[in-house]
Amino acid sequence: MPRFLDKLPWMRRKNGEVKEKKEKQRAQWGSQKEFILTCIGYAVGLGNVWRFPYLCYVNGGGAFLIPYFIMMMIVGIPLLYMEYCFGQYFGVGSLTIWKICPLFKGIGAGYCILNALVCIYYNVIIALALYYLFASFQLNLPWTNCNNEWNTENCGEPIPGGLHRNITGCENGNCTNMTTSTVGSVFAYAGSNLTYGLNATMNTTLNLTHEHRVSPSDEYWRLKLLEVTDEHSISNIGNVRWHLALCLLLAWIFVCIFVSRGIKTSGKVVYFTATFPYVMLTVLVIRGVTLDGASKGLLYFILPSWEKLADPKVWFAAGTQLFYSTNIAWGGMITMASYNTFSHNCIRDAFVINFVAFFTSLYAGLAVFSVIGYMATQYGQEVEDVIKSGPGLAFIVYPRALGLMPAAPLWSALFFFMLFLLGIGSQMVSFETVMTGLCDEFPILRRRRFITMACVATILFLSGLPCITQGGMYVLNLMDWYSAGLCLLVIAVVECVAIQYFYGNKKFCANIKEMLGVFPNYWWRICWMIISPVVILGVLIFSFVEYKPLTYAGIPYPGWSEVVGWIMAMSSILPIFVIGIYMLITARGETIREKFINVIQPDKLLADGRKDKFSVSTSKDDSGNGSAESLSDGQAEVELGESPIGAVYKPHHHKERERTDTELTLLRYTDDTELETSAM
Repeated sequence: MPRFLDKLPWMRRKNGEVKEKKEKQRAQWGSQKEFILTCIGYAVGLGNVWRFPYLCYVNGGGAFLIPYFIMMMIVGIPLLYMEYCFGQYFGVGSLTIWKICPLFKGIGAGYCILNALVCIYYNVIIALALYYLFASFQLNLPWTNCNNEWNTENCGEPIPGGLHRNITGCENGNCTNMTTSTVGSVFAYAGSNLTYGLNATMNTTLNLTHEHRVSPSDEYWRLKLLEVTDEHSISNIGNVRWHLALCLLLAWIFVCIFVSRGIKTSGKVVYFTATFPYVMLTVLVIRGVTLDGASKGLLYFILPSWEKLADPKVWFAAGTQLFYSTNIAWGGMITMASYNTFSHNCIRDAFVINFVAFFTSLYAGLAVFSVIGYMATQYGQEVEDVIKSGPGLAFIVYPRALGLMPAAPLWSALFFFMLFLLGIGSQMVSFETVMTGLCDEFPILRRRRFITMACVATILFLSGLPCITQGGMYVLNLMDWYSAGLCLLVIAVVECVAIQYFYGNKKFCANIKEMLGVFPNYWWRICWMIISPVVILGVLIFSFVEYKPLTYAGIPYPGWSEVVGWIMAMSSILPIFVIGIYMLITARGETIREKFINVIQPDKLLADGRKDKFSVSTSKDDSGNGSAESLSDGQAEVELGESPIGAVYKPHHHKERERTDTELTLLRYTDDTELETSAM
């Protein structure tokens, strides 16, 4: 067979025959920038905008940064470094990688189930952002006034503080020494739909209250967008809101397009999705801090309450938020690191991601609280009466605040476009984690990736329809609370135990030295083996002690829905134990001890790590034999009959050197095209 046929991408030469290549090589990042930007887009999500600033405010303001920073140093950075090294060394997805210790293969299944559940409701939030983005392209934002067909007689706003200041003797809604004409002007501003409490004595004292008022943005959310009534609940979710269903479909189309070719497409998309939110955050911060009353909101955000540090709930909040800010124990970071080159400097990335997520949360807090302070000043309210967390902040409070600004449609469109980009960056990695796990575990799916992706996306889209019904927020809140809550902490603890105790801390550290040329110091080893799992276990125990039944809008969930919630939580935990027991029972061996020893041994295909970690060439002897091409992407060619003596071992991070007799490596092809190494 002519040699040139060996150069064809779908052919190879073996014993004089031409065969079809077994599998397409696994992709890698086009550059280090793509990896770091993807991880930033994954770690920095919607929670950095609507969760972290609120937690910081509630848990002591600036004082909350101390427990969060400590948690980041003893849990966040060490575990992210561990996950990066783990995925990078073996070069496979978060499901297949647990063949290094088959007893814990269920962790990989837990990753996939966890990410699939989160993908369902997270894309619903992205769909909501798209809906508000489209609604922002009109001169008069529909959630800024009470003159719409869906508004009720209770629709209204507190009288602006600016009007109070223009009336002699008025302060915070309590006005004295007012004339009849002044009272008339106040009610003229309030409008015919507003009915304020009136207590006038001799035309000299007037008390204006805003009890039972519902803001226009609140009514737009409930009555226009969702059409939710008092009859709707988790037991009666009502009908699907088809305009939201179309937005959800569009969101899934975006996700499928961005990950259609794996990291080849998503790695390019992140250049925009991971960077442009910072541009818009900067615009919002600059605009926010220049608003009247911005300092009032910022002081609530940053002023420390040192007594809060003695409250264990503050430390618990810092520990749980860390998992949302850095996405450790989700499997996504392992998956993304598996596409790195073998000698990539992942310890640097672990520091970068943690600090970028930390400072992004603070930066988002400036944008949020400056605008909240402005709104509180305009309405003569306190910040604590305005601020909310979660969807209530993103889709009720913040739109209400943006509506008070000049050029409100512009600021509204920018804000919701930013939410869309923040959400899609995290959603892409979560969905890619599911896809990579399936394609690595079942390689036949890799050749039909697009069809597989379309099928999985369709299933998740249909599963998300209950979240966009009239009572869909009850479903979304239930999924958000249980599917990605306590199970993260359990997975994190089991992950540490599996890698550091069953696979082996010394072996793991030797793998890191093989990649990076440096053996991890005692700080990392102590964190991985003791400090991090113990701290996480403490947070887990405290979360059980402080557990309270779930509520939404002050309404408790019925018992059966709590059971459903716990089923979702356990769906990513039970596979760890169920699959572990199955692997133990079916392992080779006559006794339990023999089975246990065999089931914790690494799979032969993964025992030596990824195939592309070395480049190997051979030097010619006097007869001219022994030549070979450098290994590239796990491939090499060694002619039959060639002598491997004189093979040069070239790790990516070391200079070329001759192997000693004890290190000499024999290279040969096996029938399945895999390059095996055996030390003499």
